[in-house]
Amino acid sequence: MRVIGIDVGGSKIRGALVSRDGSLQRVIEISTEADKGGLHVVRRVLSIIKELLEQSVLGIGIGTAGQVGFDGSILGATNTFPGWTGIPLKKIVESETYLPVKVVNDVHAMALGELYFGEAKGVQHFLCLALGTGVGGAIVINRKLFRGSTGAAGEIGHLIIHPNGRSCPCGRKGCLEAYVSATALTKRYEEKTGIKMKASEILKNSLLGKELEAEIIKDFLEDLANALASLVSIFDPQKIILGGGIAKELLPYLKKLMDMVKYQLNPTRQPTFRLSISQLGGDAMILGAASLFLKEGELYNEEME
Repeated sequence: MRVIGIDVGGSKIRGALVSRDGSLQRVIEISTEADKGGLHVVRRVLSIIKELLEQSVLGIGIGTAGQVGFDGSILGATNTFPGWTGIPLKKIVESETYLPVKVVNDVHAMALGELYFGEAKGVQHFLCLALGTGVGGAIVINRKLFRGSTGAAGEIGHLIIHPNGRSCPCGRKGCLEAYVSATALTKRYEEKTGIKMKASEILKNSLLGKELEAEIIKDFLEDLANALASLVSIFDPQKIILGGGIAKELLPYLKKLMDMVKYQLNPTRQPTFRLSISQLGGDAMILGAASLFLKEGELYNEEME
């Protein structure tokens, strides 16, 4: 028996058939085309599901950008996803497929993927932070995903780190997302040069000693380290796992980032805290979405259901 796992991201939608052991078959990837509106994105999701449908499918798990309520509807989204807010995603997909559907935020899905198949095996308390088009987060306590009162806990990307600072796609100013997302890195480079450069290239060029890129990455690491240290002080996790589109490019910076975070921590936390980068990459979201069925009954505290 297999489950369809779907990851709806800002730039692409990925789907696959997932077996209980975490193996993926028939991975399909298409562009999101979020600028064409929420219902268009739903149609894109359904097109992948219909390609993957087979008789033995147990259900469909979806991890999606945006804040997701317990009823599987989209509570809110930034302006990078116009028309996504209010979409009853679970209801629509169930009515189109006649299969049970579960929907969570994409970084919540990442956390579940890491919990069962990745960096958080054996870890009781951890956080996930995804750095991509935007910045998302997830909180796991006692190996249970914490979703808060509405289902939308973990919006780490919208912590205010610079009051009245850079504009964020959420409509506010000074959010973490406006400083450490891939989009933010590209924007900062473009402001200084008039040239668009991918965040991954900026990170690579910084390592090569390019002065401008190094200056941008210095600020990026400081902002990220400050946010991570604050999160450790609040949640006291054993580990924070970094994922998302630019996570692997952060690997050469990991020790430096870890040192910057530890410098700000209480001495009692310095020896035990760990920072790691997801080895599952984009598959973490698909695996986590599928685990909504594969690991049903293990996911939330009872009061969260």
